[in-house]
Amino acid sequence: MELKKYGKYALAIPTVVALLLALIPTLKYQWPLSWDIIYHVQYAKVYSQYGLTLTTPLLNAPVGQKIGYPPLFHFLLAGLGNLFQTDYFQVARSLQPVLTALVVFSTSYVAYKFYGKLAGVSAGFILISSYLFKRMILPVPENLALIFIPLAVYLYYLSIRDNRVKIAVLSGLILILIMGIHLAAALTLLLTVSAISLVELVYYRDVEVFKSYGAFLLPPILTLIIVVMGLLFLYPEVFGSVLAQGITAATGFATSLVTNRPLSIPGYLGNLGPLACVFGLLGLIRALKQPRKKDLFIIVWIVAMLLLSVSYLIGINVISYRVMIYILIPLSILAGLGLHQFYNHLKNYHRSSSPRFRCTVMVLIFILATLSGFLTVSSQDIASFSVKSDYGDIQIAPPSDAELDLASWFQENGNQNRSILISNQFTGMFLATQAGVPMHYGFEYYGLKSLPTATLDAMMNESIGYIVYDKKLVLSPPDESKLHIKRVYYEFFPLFYFSQDIEKNIDQIKPDYTQLVYENQEFIVCQVVYT
Repeated sequence: MELKKYGKYALAIPTVVALLLALIPTLKYQWPLSWDIIYHVQYAKVYSQYGLTLTTPLLNAPVGQKIGYPPLFHFLLAGLGNLFQTDYFQVARSLQPVLTALVVFSTSYVAYKFYGKLAGVSAGFILISSYLFKRMILPVPENLALIFIPLAVYLYYLSIRDNRVKIAVLSGLILILIMGIHLAAALTLLLTVSAISLVELVYYRDVEVFKSYGAFLLPPILTLIIVVMGLLFLYPEVFGSVLAQGITAATGFATSLVTNRPLSIPGYLGNLGPLACVFGLLGLIRALKQPRKKDLFIIVWIVAMLLLSVSYLIGINVISYRVMIYILIPLSILAGLGLHQFYNHLKNYHRSSSPRFRCTVMVLIFILATLSGFLTVSSQDIASFSVKSDYGDIQIAPPSDAELDLASWFQENGNQNRSILISNQFTGMFLATQAGVPMHYGFEYYGLKSLPTATLDAMMNESIGYIVYDKKLVLSPPDESKLHIKRVYYEFFPLFYFSQDIEKNIDQIKPDYTQLVYENQEFIVCQVVYT
């Protein structure tokens, strides 16, 4: 396929396709996709109200909870929301097609710089064809970071190829930017660059790579020194907390995962998609026949991410599915090379050497990739998010009509100076974000009248103003012998199930010093009556 006449506009083709596909769920659903965006919007609101802070007062009231997330994505939400006087949720919804298109464009551009325009266009369509395309549409910090990762890797490759240390510094500056957006994404970039540097040192015996690697690490090291000095002189209490308690306890930034979720080989293939796997294999064969430096670097990039996704084998907790998108990007670049090679084979084979035939084949492949992307974005699964336990699945996004009504009630009637106890803390997160009512984490101590800790004095000392019961959270079959609460842990929060029907037994459940003030089809709100 001759793309020369289209020039620089050729890369816009998959970018525009990705934008249009991402618009389908964006226009179809009035809430942004994913549950994660609920707490990201909350953090944006907290920054907008309190400035740069390490703690959100809307969670774990009355103490507050460490935010534990880099702030740049939240600054973006807050800045756009305040600039256009728009609800932050709708800002996030509007970002969905923009982030998707930019991730596709960034990958296509880097593939083009490595292997030419056809490979660049092909890489973009390979991304679209993958089932992971649904994850690229989510308005989350990770997708903002994904825009910059391919560019940083390409710049580092240039610094080695051309022996230009300044370009490695630029790649290191991008690392700092990504660190301010998403720490896991920054880790993947660091691992990729380190693996590439190791190959350059061992395979090519190029000791000059230490200059590029040192230049790459220089910006984050200098930034770390500046941050430490700033904390020491401006926020000595935070600096002291870090020294005494560690980074996680003092700032909320997690240095490891508490869970581990591996993925089967069919799971890898299914998520990456057939086009990425087939043409990625063709690209790999081409790369290994006469390996060039750029070929080896792309392969090393893929292998590094694959090893990261199975690091549970050496005792490091990892959610393998979350790493898949970091595999897909370099695999799409390699698949772009494979698709380019496929086109060249058609060109050299006398039965299919007609330009019209070759063009038709490539267009059909691109249409197939677009159709795959369309099926992904048209699925109901793209907008529905649930968490699982042995007690069943709970939908956590988008908010149900009952949750919207509940949030509206709290916006109109709730006292934001008092916190809520709620048996469904996923709903509690939404209420804290949407209605600005702080959530207390002590439901298991105060949510049932018969508990010895559920006293009015305790509630007043904790500034608890409301108890919210989710009527859906009832054990099946119910336990008729004794009315009690069972704590069930889901992915992010524990939920609290009652042993008997909540609505029928509300007088035996709610403490005597509370009164029922609101009820809808899913929730009951009881207000604490202060005396």
